[in-house]
Amino acid sequence: MTRIALAVFMSISFTGSSFGADSTGYRKPYFGATKPGSWAQYTMKTEGQADMGYVTTRLPDEAGQQRVQTRIEYIVSGASTTAATDYVLKPGYSLESDALGFGKALVGMSSSVPGTKPNVMPPAVVESARKSMPDYGASARFIGTDNIGGRVSEHYSYTQKHPGNPTQIETGEIWLNDSVPFGLVKQKAVTAEESGKVVSKVEMLLVDSGTASTGAKIADATKPAKGAGNGNVSLADAFMSGRVELAVSVVGGTGDGRSLRVGFKNKSDDMLHLTIPAGATTLDVGSPVDQLRLQSAAAKSLDIAPGATSPAMELSQAGSRRAIEGSFAVNVYEGTPLFSGSVTMGTVKP
Repeated sequence: MTRIALAVFMSISFTGSSFGADSTGYRKPYFGATKPGSWAQYTMKTEGQADMGYVTTRLPDEAGQQRVQTRIEYIVSGASTTAATDYVLKPGYSLESDALGFGKALVGMSSSVPGTKPNVMPPAVVESARKSMPDYGASARFIGTDNIGGRVSEHYSYTQKHPGNPTQIETGEIWLNDSVPFGLVKQKAVTAEESGKVVSKVEMLLVDSGTASTGAKIADATKPAKGAGNGNVSLADAFMSGRVELAVSVVGGTGDGRSLRVGFKNKSDDMLHLTIPAGATTLDVGSPVDQLRLQSAAAKSLDIAPGATSPAMELSQAGSRRAIEGSFAVNVYEGTPLFSGSVTMGTVKP
């Protein structure tokens, strides 16, 4: 396993599931918002390294087993690179009960980069990952309540020992809010050898969160559709299942990305009856855009022949972090979002 892949599953497993009135453990459950399709986007700062961004998503369940994906963006030789890791959990495990300490339930794992098929990890690697993903619940101690970015969050400290030569001790703090998928709003951690030599300092902060479409088709959301039927398909489902590609251009020179021009290409072998609902549609389109939030003032319907592209239409773009300049295309191939083109991202006031 690469150091990047190791960093992904180590960095997202911050806690355990116990709670109550004891001196250690959580005071209440924080993970009820972690439903299928829910996601949380973070910025991760590691001392001495370039910042990383990643999105943690609860994937559709398969065969009664819950799944999680973490997609990270990091810099290699000056270029932005994206990698994803998928985790399959043992039957009966509940992310709604413990969405961050899921490492103890890990039974399957795969990694991928855009344009490639997932690399399924062998059992020995899965076992190593399961043992390496700590459960912080046993040492979590309540500190108080803080306002983090407008979210009133409960603050805990924790201590975790990492076996090795030499042994390393991680001490940190986490801030939790039960309205956020995966519960985590902020984390700070310092890892040091028993001698006191600091190995790493990490800080994470929630940037955005939400829930994608969770309709009846979500069970197939990560699989490209072949021979789709003639019924109407929502934009979210068509995109997630690989049936439609979006060609997006930022409109105007206002610098806020408020308006986009979007064309829709039918990637399936059948006529696509595409519906764009009134209101907001959030699409997980991959780095560097990550979450593309489209808004339509009214419901729209498009009939698109196989291989054809619809006339471009203007849609609004929502969210504080958004595309503010450029043109790009996005689609999903074998469950992985693919991006091409050029875009400038920025943070604007809603």
